[in-house]
Amino acid sequence: MKRVVFLMVAALMAASLAFAQGGSIGIFKDMAGTNCNLDDKVPGLTPYYVVHVNTPAATACEFYAPKPTCLTAMYLSDTGVFPVTVGSSQAGVSIGYGTCRSAPIHVLTLNFFTQGTTGACCRYSVLPHPITGGPWMVDCGNTQRLATGGQGLVNANSTCMCDVPAEDTTWGQVKSLYGE
Repeated sequence: MKRVVFLMVAALMAASLAFAQGGSIGIFKDMAGTNCNLDDKVPGLTPYYVVHVNTPAATACEFYAPKPTCLTAMYLSDTGVFPVTVGSSQAGVSIGYGTCRSAPIHVLTLNFFTQGTTGACCRYSVLPHPITGGPWMVDCGNTQRLATGGQGLVNANSTCMCDVPAEDTTWGQVKSLYGE
Protein backbone atom coordinates (compact mmCIF):
# COMPACT_ATOMS: atom_id res chain seq x y z
CA MET A 1 0.00 0.00 0.00
CA LYS A 2 2.79 2.44 0.90
CA ARG A 3 4.48 1.68 -2.40
CA VAL A 4 1.27 2.43 -4.36
CA VAL A 5 0.82 5.74 -2.51
CA PHE A 6 4.48 6.58 -3.11
CA LEU A 7 4.16 5.84 -6.85
CA MET A 8 1.00 7.94 -7.09
CA VAL A 9 2.71 10.84 -5.33
CA ALA A 10 5.78 10.41 -7.56
CA ALA A 11 3.64 10.58 -10.71
CA LEU A 12 1.80 13.64 -9.42
CA MET A 13 5.06 15.38 -8.50
CA ALA A 14 6.57 14.62 -11.92
CA ALA A 15 3.54 16.08 -13.66
CA SER A 16 3.61 19.12 -11.36
CA LEU A 17 7.32 19.61 -11.93
CA ALA A 18 6.87 19.56 -15.70
CA PHE A 19 4.11 22.18 -15.44
CA ALA A 20 5.97 24.23 -12.85
CA GLN A 21 8.90 24.79 -15.22
CA GLY A 22 6.99 27.76 -16.66
CA GLY A 23 6.54 29.19 -13.19
CA SER A 24 3.97 31.74 -12.17
CA ILE A 25 3.69 35.38 -13.15
CA GLY A 26 1.89 37.29 -10.42
CA ILE A 27 1.24 40.72 -8.94
CA PHE A 28 2.92 41.49 -5.64
CA LYS A 29 3.48 44.24 -3.11
CA ASP A 30 7.25 43.67 -3.26
CA MET A 31 9.81 43.20 -6.03
CA ALA A 32 10.88 39.83 -4.60
CA GLY A 33 7.43 38.31 -5.19
CA THR A 34 6.85 37.29 -1.58
CA ASN A 35 3.83 39.38 -0.56
CA CYS A 36 0.67 39.17 -2.68
CA ASN A 37 -1.36 41.37 -0.30
CA LEU A 38 -1.73 44.65 -2.19
CA ASP A 39 -2.78 47.90 -0.51
CA ASP A 40 -5.26 50.63 -1.36
CA LYS A 41 -5.76 52.12 2.10
CA VAL A 42 -4.76 55.74 1.50
CA PRO A 43 -4.81 58.01 -1.57
CA GLY A 44 -1.52 58.34 -3.40
CA LEU A 45 0.94 56.87 -5.87
CA THR A 46 1.06 53.10 -5.43
CA PRO A 47 3.27 50.65 -7.31
CA TYR A 48 2.31 47.00 -7.79
CA TYR A 49 5.06 44.65 -8.99
CA VAL A 50 4.76 41.90 -11.59
CA VAL A 51 7.20 39.14 -10.67
CA HIS A 52 8.01 35.84 -12.41
CA VAL A 53 8.38 33.25 -9.63
CA ASN A 54 8.79 29.47 -9.28
CA THR A 55 10.78 28.89 -12.43
CA PRO A 56 14.36 27.60 -12.50
CA ALA A 57 15.37 30.14 -15.16
CA ALA A 58 13.82 32.18 -17.96
CA THR A 59 14.64 34.69 -20.71
CA ALA A 60 11.21 36.22 -21.48
CA CYS A 61 7.52 36.33 -20.57
CA GLU A 62 4.20 37.48 -21.97
CA PHE A 63 0.94 38.26 -20.14
CA TYR A 64 -2.00 40.63 -19.64
CA ALA A 65 -2.80 42.36 -16.34
CA PRO A 66 -5.70 44.79 -16.82
CA LYS A 67 -6.90 46.82 -13.84
CA PRO A 68 -9.79 44.93 -12.24
CA THR A 69 -13.11 46.76 -12.04
CA CYS A 70 -13.13 46.41 -8.24
CA LEU A 71 -9.91 48.47 -7.94
CA THR A 72 -10.90 52.13 -7.41
CA ALA A 73 -7.56 53.47 -8.60
CA MET A 74 -6.40 55.25 -11.72
CA TYR A 75 -3.91 53.35 -13.86
CA LEU A 76 -1.04 55.69 -14.71
CA SER A 77 1.66 53.69 -16.49
CA ASP A 78 3.96 50.70 -16.56
CA THR A 79 7.63 51.02 -15.73
CA GLY A 80 9.66 48.47 -17.63
CA VAL A 81 12.57 46.77 -15.92
CA PHE A 82 14.11 45.48 -19.14
CA PRO A 83 14.73 47.47 -22.35
CA VAL A 84 12.80 45.00 -24.51
CA THR A 85 9.23 45.58 -23.32
CA VAL A 86 6.56 45.63 -26.03
CA GLY A 87 2.99 46.60 -25.21
CA SER A 88 1.43 47.40 -21.85
CA SER A 89 -0.04 45.52 -18.93
CA GLN A 90 -3.46 46.90 -19.86
CA ALA A 91 -3.41 45.59 -23.45
CA GLY A 92 -0.93 42.69 -23.34
CA VAL A 93 2.83 42.87 -22.88
CA SER A 94 5.88 40.88 -23.99
CA ILE A 95 9.14 41.26 -22.07
CA GLY A 96 12.62 40.03 -22.99
CA TYR A 97 14.99 39.70 -20.01
CA GLY A 98 18.18 40.02 -22.06
CA THR A 99 19.87 37.07 -20.35
CA CYS A 100 18.96 33.81 -18.66
CA ARG A 101 17.73 34.75 -15.17
CA SER A 102 16.70 32.79 -12.09
CA ALA A 103 13.46 33.51 -10.23
CA PRO A 104 12.26 35.69 -8.69
CA ILE A 105 12.42 38.05 -11.66
CA HIS A 106 10.81 41.49 -11.27
CA VAL A 107 9.58 42.13 -14.82
CA LEU A 108 7.29 45.18 -14.65
CA THR A 109 5.98 47.83 -12.25
CA LEU A 110 2.33 48.87 -12.53
CA ASN A 111 1.85 52.47 -11.37
CA PHE A 112 -1.51 53.54 -9.95
CA PHE A 113 -2.97 56.52 -8.18
CA THR A 114 -4.98 54.78 -5.48
CA GLN A 115 -8.02 56.43 -3.92
CA GLY A 116 -8.01 54.52 -0.63
CA THR A 117 -11.55 53.32 -1.33
CA THR A 118 -11.17 49.83 -2.80
CA GLY A 119 -13.27 47.31 -0.90
CA ALA A 120 -11.81 44.22 0.74
CA CYS A 121 -10.82 41.18 -1.30
CA CYS A 122 -10.36 42.77 -4.75
CA ARG A 123 -8.52 40.18 -6.87
CA TYR A 124 -5.91 41.47 -9.33
CA SER A 125 -5.04 38.66 -11.74
CA VAL A 126 -2.43 38.05 -14.40
CA LEU A 127 -4.35 36.74 -17.42
CA PRO A 128 -3.54 35.14 -20.78
CA HIS A 129 -2.18 37.57 -23.36
CA PRO A 130 -5.19 38.53 -25.52
CA ILE A 131 -3.39 37.81 -28.80
CA THR A 132 -1.27 34.76 -28.03
CA GLY A 133 -3.58 33.13 -25.51
CA GLY A 134 -1.45 32.44 -22.51
CA PRO A 135 0.79 33.77 -19.89
CA TRP A 136 3.91 32.46 -21.63
CA MET A 137 7.55 32.28 -20.72
CA VAL A 138 10.67 31.29 -22.62
CA ASP A 139 13.17 29.10 -20.78
CA CYS A 140 16.95 29.35 -21.15
CA GLY A 141 16.90 26.62 -23.82
CA ASN A 142 14.70 28.89 -25.94
CA THR A 143 11.58 26.75 -25.40
CA GLN A 144 8.26 28.54 -24.99
CA ARG A 145 6.28 27.21 -22.01
CA LEU A 146 2.93 27.99 -20.51
CA ALA A 147 3.18 29.82 -17.19
CA THR A 148 0.43 30.20 -14.62
CA GLY A 149 -1.13 33.56 -13.95
CA GLY A 150 -0.99 34.45 -10.28
CA GLN A 151 -3.02 37.06 -8.51
CA GLY A 152 -2.59 39.69 -5.87
CA LEU A 153 -5.33 40.59 -3.45
CA VAL A 154 -6.10 44.24 -2.75
CA ASN A 155 -7.06 44.97 0.86
CA ALA A 156 -7.01 41.38 2.07
CA ASN A 157 -8.61 40.57 5.39
CA SER A 158 -9.40 37.43 7.37
CA THR A 159 -12.15 36.43 4.91
CA CYS A 160 -9.85 36.29 1.88
CA MET A 161 -6.29 35.27 1.21
CA CYS A 162 -4.19 35.65 -1.90
CA ASP A 163 -2.70 32.65 -3.64
CA VAL A 164 0.98 32.33 -2.91
CA PRO A 165 2.88 30.02 -5.28
CA ALA A 166 4.07 26.80 -3.67
CA GLU A 167 7.55 26.82 -2.21
CA ASP A 168 10.26 25.09 -4.25
CA THR A 169 11.32 21.70 -2.93
CA THR A 170 13.53 18.81 -3.91
CA TRP A 171 12.59 15.24 -4.79
CA GLY A 172 14.51 14.06 -1.71
CA GLN A 173 12.38 16.27 0.56
CA VAL A 174 9.20 14.83 -0.95
CA LYS A 175 10.44 11.22 -0.58
CA SER A 176 11.36 11.84 3.06
CA LEU A 177 7.70 12.59 3.82
CA TYR A 178 6.62 9.04 2.90
CA GLY A 179 9.44 6.67 3.90
CA GLU A 180 9.37 3.04 2.79
